[in-house]
Amino acid sequence: MSNTIDSYYVFASSAAGLVARTITHPIDTINIRLQTTTLQSTQPRSAHVFKTIIFPDLVDRNTSFKEKMQSVKGLYRGLPVALFFAVPALSVYLSCYESTKRKLSTTYHVPQDSSLNHLISGCAAEVAGGLLFTPMEVMKNRLQTQRGQHVGLRLFVSNIYKQEGFRGFFRGYWMGLAVFVPHSMAYFATYEKLKQWVLSKVDKKHFSIYMACSSTAGVASILISTPLDIIKTRWQISAAEQGKAYRDGPIAIAKNMLLKEGRGAFIRGIYARIAWGIPTTAISMTVFEVLKDNKSKILNILN
Repeated sequence: MSNTIDSYYVFASSAAGLVARTITHPIDTINIRLQTTTLQSTQPRSAHVFKTIIFPDLVDRNTSFKEKMQSVKGLYRGLPVALFFAVPALSVYLSCYESTKRKLSTTYHVPQDSSLNHLISGCAAEVAGGLLFTPMEVMKNRLQTQRGQHVGLRLFVSNIYKQEGFRGFFRGYWMGLAVFVPHSMAYFATYEKLKQWVLSKVDKKHFSIYMACSSTAGVASILISTPLDIIKTRWQISAAEQGKAYRDGPIAIAKNMLLKEGRGAFIRGIYARIAWGIPTTAISMTVFEVLKDNKSKILNILN
């Protein structure tokens, strides 16, 4: 019964993740396009440049109304891939985090409310979840940065396999760990401590507490991981036509960013990333926590 309950919690939180991803996917696309666009350090960061990166057809007077609408719809490219992987990826991620917390407490006597437990559990969750998050990111990022008419999803996946083999879907896995292991560790350590502190000051648990704590922790972890995330994203699209400028590897990408674009390149799109990350994280964690708090009520309804 315990495993069934845990599976139900994870499924419910994954469903929340699907809702959050659907709502915030356009912001994620904007973030990815900003991160993967090369701008010279002397180029103005004007509204015109911003529009040509995100909506290239909207500022072109030669494009028809239909083409302009396609440009707007393009913000949803990669959404089916994100939705397909979101449920199993988030399930693995949260299941691993919760099970590692319990294992550390019962077997190795590391208290569940300790920062060490949260750091180790966050690391384990990311290593496991990355096996599903990575192929999602590879395909989603390439679809989001495509210009013009894009190919069907089946042909798109087939092309990756033909050109790069199975390993192509895991391009950037180790780089992803370098980005998101610190991200997850910082997130869970901050979130759990904030939650403990706030709950010690109030008499009753409320979903707004989880939402506020997860949002704050999300901002902190995004600030830590953004520079490496930009390098990782450029590396993941490097095998595609739109990423040919990034094929010399992560170190070369970082050097070129610094030399050609300046230090600002390492935080490009950070506001879009925060605008996407906060609701995605807050909704998922809040639903997950509320379901845990109301376990007995839910079981009574189901029975």
